[in-house]
Amino acid sequence: MIINVEREPALSLYYLGAAVIEILSSNSIFLLDDLYEELKKSIKQNIHIDFFYYTLDWLYMQSLIELQDRRVIYVNRKINSAQNETL
Repeated sequence: MIINVEREPALSLYYLGAAVIEILSSNSIFLLDDLYEELKKSIKQNIHIDFFYYTLDWLYMQSLIELQDRRVIYVNRKINSAQNETL
């Protein structure tokens, strides 16, 4: 699902994730339904709700969003690469 040569690039998690982050960067809290509608407007394509949920799962696993009471919250965390280095 992340990269699939048999599917449109606009349905990849990278593309959809970037579109969701772009939407959330303007307003860091959205209701799930409103974010779904904004995503469809942003990419100018009607996507199945499953792709939306896969995208949210992927962003959640990356610790970029949090979900609370049907709201999606953008977590803008800066990563210190010096802390992530292994010796």
